[in-house]
Amino acid sequence: MNYNRDINIYKINLTCVCLLFIGFSINAQDKFGTKSGDINFEASVPNFEPVAAKNNTVSAILKENGDIAALVLIKGFKFEKGLMQEHFNQKKFMDSESYPKAKFLGKIDNFIISELTESFKQYTINGKLTVKDVTKEIQTIAEIKIIDGDIFLNSQFSVEVVDFNIAVKSSVAKKIAKTINIEVYFELKN
Repeated sequence: MNYNRDINIYKINLTCVCLLFIGFSINAQDKFGTKSGDINFEASVPNFEPVAAKNNTVSAILKENGDIAALVLIKGFKFEKGLMQEHFNQKKFMDSESYPKAKFLGKIDNFIISELTESFKQYTINGKLTVKDVTKEIQTIAEIKIIDGDIFLNSQFSVEVVDFNIAVKSSVAKKIAKTINIEVYFELKN
């Protein structure tokens, strides 16, 4: 009998069992998600054509511990006018070929899933928004409720165009607001 070999096999087996339990506990945590979340934005100014778009193909995940992540494809934003959508995706503005996605990673403060009800309750979300490889801290208030096991989350916040290296040509600068208002609607299923 080789005592060192038996000890090594024991260590390997113990390590495998520990990894199995760790993996199980990670997977056991409830996650809620969607691939059809909505993000709308508006950057309109008075007396000019509305600058607004909608995207209803946003992916989002909410963990039971309050961690939240969202991913949006830039080309998924739909404008009322095709020409505006084309300009939005061009290199001079969002450069959706080079930067195809925007993402948000955050945490809902004091989130306890068992305390959710069918009435909206307000929560603070702190996180990081990344657009065009620029990451900025974001804090927003979200309204959250649960109905039949599905979590509904609504939020509104604003970002500054210059914070994300979004270049606006001087010829159209007066037609686009410097602050973009964003609305988020998620129905997250378990």
